[in-house]
Amino acid sequence: MPDDRRRAYREAIRSAAPGRVVLDIGTGRDALWAIEAARSGARHAYAVEAHPETAQRAERAVAAAGFAHRVTVLPGPAGEQTLPVRAEVCVSEIVGNIASAEGAIAVLADARSRLCTAGCLVIPFRMQTWVAAVDLGPGDPPLAAESLRYLHAVFAAAGHPFDLRLCLAGPAAEALISSAAPVESAVFDRRRPAPPAGEHTVADLRIDVSGARMTGLLLWARVAAAATGREIDALTGGGRGWAPVYVPLDPGPVPVGQGARIRVAFTRATSDDGVHPDYEVTVDDRTPWRSTHHGWAFRATALHRSLFPETGPASG
Repeated sequence: MPDDRRRAYREAIRSAAPGRVVLDIGTGRDALWAIEAARSGARHAYAVEAHPETAQRAERAVAAAGFAHRVTVLPGPAGEQTLPVRAEVCVSEIVGNIASAEGAIAVLADARSRLCTAGCLVIPFRMQTWVAAVDLGPGDPPLAAESLRYLHAVFAAAGHPFDLRLCLAGPAAEALISSAAPVESAVFDRRRPAPPAGEHTVADLRIDVSGARMTGLLLWARVAAAATGREIDALTGGGRGWAPVYVPLDPGPVPVGQGARIRVAFTRATSDDGVHPDYEVTVDDRTPWRSTHHGWAFRATALHRSLFPETGPASG
């Protein structure tokens, strides 16, 4: 885990946890933040992990750290859990490449209503998705390769191939050719209403360079673990696990002049599972880019057709 991300979460937990009951949603195999809460003086920590095998590994990690008496691992989705007492601090790292993609808005709204006290402090305090225009040059974009080995398993789990979200590798910030703007912002603050499940935002971007060719957009996460302190910015390397998402322009790249204005419309709606979002992004009046949690579209864009020949991924 990148140092910026770990440092921000650790500082927020160390400040909030002492003497309080902590709920860690999506604790992972290492139960990292539940153990950190116990180490920081939490009265008790409940670590929720949806995947049974990962939950078993989390239990072993808790025992190895010597906190089995103060950390309880709860296997299963957060929406199916009950707690003996309500949590006073809720920690979650279910942040996606598009900030809300892992279902944090729905999951944390449910936890807030059923599992947390009225004054519960939520970590992170805020998650956002930002957008900017990019010029990736000719040829295929530099896609992040970390997940390629899981490609066949992902398709098998879905029961069919589909157009995955494409994440960029390398210093993606160098490809930006426009100003940047937030297109979704979810603040998890006990003094405010829960963030809405759906959102429609329009951002106006300005091209900052001359002689550019817009090949598409970049979407990336920015996360504030606490209301004060440093923000984690995936674009500048603060969250490697949150690689920026590339939205290719359809039907293809267009030349843009310095000072030109681009209108980006971003829509988030809850998918058919009631937790994860579906997205639509439109650049001016061009064909919308759609990405659904349970998507069926396959080879729908020119870029996906170049990545997946007609023979399909199963043949490779």
